[in-house]
Amino acid sequence: MRNRLLLTLCAGGMAAACYLIWGSGAQAVDHPDLFELTSPDFPDNGMLTEANAGIGTSPRGPWACGGQNMSPALAWSHAPAETQSFAIIMDDPDAASGRGGNHWIMYDVPPSAKAVARGDANQAGKFVSGNSGNGTAYHGACAEPGAKAHHFIFFAYALDIALGKLKPGLTKAEFVQQIQGHNLAEASIMARYQRTADGKAMLSAK
Repeated sequence: MRNRLLLTLCAGGMAAACYLIWGSGAQAVDHPDLFELTSPDFPDNGMLTEANAGIGTSPRGPWACGGQNMSPALAWSHAPAETQSFAIIMDDPDAASGRGGNHWIMYDVPPSAKAVARGDANQAGKFVSGNSGNGTAYHGACAEPGAKAHHFIFFAYALDIALGKLKPGLTKAEFVQQIQGHNLAEASIMARYQRTADGKAMLSAK
């Protein structure tokens, strides 16, 4: 019915009305601000679990990371129609005394995808891995027991870059340079990670 009305207006010479209606409709159904990122593993500003933490020991002190290095699941909706691939970045703005650090960079996620599953980040061959700082797509948090919480911001990018165009192993700086002018929409969600003095992950904020 709506399309038939628009055609009638256009055919009747009401060009201005036709343009305004089509324009407002396009913005309503396909606009960058509608692109949204969520996670089934944590709410926005929620807490990550020990499974999401890293393995091995911290490069900043004598403590074990205590995790399984499992990337959380993420889901997105309302991506622009022109999207040709998706990418994911996870940053820690509290790292390096406020200089920040990258924990996850992954791209070449197909345009048909609506989500990435838990643990998808480091599955060889599933998506293209960037270099998050230690040669892998994802390395989890390694918070000092008993210290402050770190904040982690997850970004999803809807790109007009076709699959296979970005080479594997890009650092965050290289990736950001490569997508300049190609980012159709961006969405984010935040999580925190904090450990008690005995090394257990805190599942609720202090």
